[in-house]
Parts: sequence; C-alpha cells; structure tokens
Amino acid sequence: MKGISLIKYPVLLCLALSWAGFSAFGQKVHKMEKIRIAKVSHVVFESKVPDMAEVESKFASVKSNAIDIVNWPDRNGSYSPKASFKIMYSDTDLYIRYQVKENEIRSTFGADSGSQPWTDDCMELFIAPVNETGVYYNIEMNCTGYGIVGYGVGKKDRGHFEQERMNRIRRFSTLGREAFGDKVSKDPVCWSMIIVIPLDLILQGRGVESLKGQTVKGNVFKCGDDMTNRHYLTWNPVGTERPDYHRPEFFGYFEFE
Repeated sequence: MKGISLIKYPVLLCLALSWAGFSAFGQKVHKMEKIRIAKVSHVVFESKVPDMAEVESKFASVKSNAIDIVNWPDRNGSYSPKASFKIMYSDTDLYIRYQVKENEIRSTFGADSGSQPWTDDCMELFIAPVNETGVYYNIEMNCTGYGIVGYGVGKKDRGHFEQERMNRIRRFSTLGREAFGDKVSKDPVCWSMIIVIPLDLILQGRGVESLKGQTVKGNVFKCGDDMTNRHYLTWNPVGTERPDYHRPEFFGYFEFE
C-alpha cells in the first residue's frame, strides 16, 4: 500500500476491522479479503482519437486485475466465470478493458435508452474521481456495450447521463454491438470489451482538472441478475449480507501515475 496510510484514508481502518469477519456496521459477513489497489498507467497515443488496434497495443503492457471475489456464495451457486480488467488513462480519456471467459452470455438490450445492463451479462466500473466530494460514478455496460452511467453520493437519488453524454463514450466488444439474447455454450466463450470514457465527463465541475498522481476510490464488478446462472463477482470485497455494489465504504483504490 505504498503512499497510503490509515490516517489519510480512514476507510482503510474500517475495512481492516472487517477482515475479522465484521463490516464497519457490525454486521456478520463472509470472510473478507485484503483491499486491492490498481495502478492506472498513463499512456500517450500518436492519434488524437486512437483506433482499437492502437488502444489494444497499449493495453498489452498493462497489468491485469482479477474480478474474482465471491462475496455472496449462496447467490452465485457453482457458476464462476473468469473475469478481469485492465485500466489506463491518457490526458483526455479513461480506458478500461474487460476480459471474460464463461459458458453463458446474454445481451437483450441494443440501445442505451431504457436499458438495464445489470440484468444482462454486465461489467461495471464504479469510481469516485474526487475523494473530497463523495460523488462516485457507476458505469454499467452489458457485453455488447449498452448501458447507463449514474452519479451521486449514494444509491438513492442518482443522476444519469442523457444520451448526448452517453454517445461520447466509445465502446468496443468482440461480441459485436447487436443484442442476441441468451446463449449457452458447452465450451467457454472468451470475449473482451473496451470502454473509453472522456475524463471531462467525470471531472467537469468537480474542481479537478487532471487525475495525474491522484489516488481515488472505486471498484469493478461482473454480474448478470437475469441470466440462467446469475452471479455477482467483485474486484474488491463488499461486506454486505446481500449483493449491493453501491457501497463506497468497501471500494478499493486506483492509483493514477
């Protein structure tokens, strides 16, 4: 945890207590794991708007982070897909690349409007780009890249990006961009998805112009509420009795170079 102290980040103290089996609220929870921290590499592209070949070439040297914590085994059953993510940023954009291997895939939404991506085969990035405000963003996309972006300080009363802002988020999935319903395969299906988020969408009006050198809170999730094999996987542990991703007190950390 280089550069991070319990005094500077009191939430770490709460999480440290939860490792013994109790959450910050005294609730008995599944055995907690240590807090994870992801390094966010700074990259420079030759092109102002790099294509996916150029983006993939940068991701090749970025460390992968496993999304493999099962906080609620009674909800997951025996189904355990393999999922991971890589993350990096440029002066203008935040890039996240998901890698998944599983036997079931689901995409029923082919547009952002009206979508509920968490009911599909879904990947989610939660990030609080400015620690002092308490505001965090939930960027939720199904496996073909359709979804929502919400923002606020808690689960209730969240704002959401309108279509104009959603259109600025670039998305590229190896499964394509067309909804295909439910598919179950005997052999595992491997797919990946890259999401490119303009930094001004999450920094504008927050009193911060750059994430360079910053350490901010966040978490990454995989879920599929309406899939035949529903599941809830997390990058950092969540100490709640039931699945609940909107819990900033259990976020891990992103260290921006």
